[in-house]
Amino acid sequence: MAPKSASLEFRHIAMLCQYAGISFISGAVNHGMFSGERSLMTAFLGIAIYLGGAFLTRLDSGERTSLQDLMGYGVIASIGLGFFTGGLQHFPDSPERSVWVVPLGYVMSLIAFYSLEGRGMVSQKAMWRFGAISSTIVIAASLGAWGLFDFLGHDHSGHSH
Repeated sequence: MAPKSASLEFRHIAMLCQYAGISFISGAVNHGMFSGERSLMTAFLGIAIYLGGAFLTRLDSGERTSLQDLMGYGVIASIGLGFFTGGLQHFPDSPERSVWVVPLGYVMSLIAFYSLEGRGMVSQKAMWRFGAISSTIVIAASLGAWGLFDFLGHDHSGHSH
């Protein structure tokens, strides 16, 4: 018999908060986080929403992740996932930014995931090996995409919504 957990509605709200938070951060990163006050506020709101969802998920699962770990690694995870997904989404529009945002986001998400989920489940040596190989692939793919957009002469002067 499965362990008793929160209602399906509760779990949906937790999931929705986590993904909405990542989406807010993703949008902020690609719509001016580095220069616009509105985007910076959107990013902070995204972090808060993500952390709320992560906290609800931890409550439901019964895990004993410390609040300090959840806050610290949760912020790293939310920013990393926002960087990664936002960078992928807007690679054609801003490859100069995406070429470093995507790999940085990937590494941040990997560190946060291992710290929150993988400690004690997988050896550090195996994690370092996986991290080195997978990060190299993400960096190479990002550099390749950046080069491809330059080679094709793609106009990446920005985009408008």
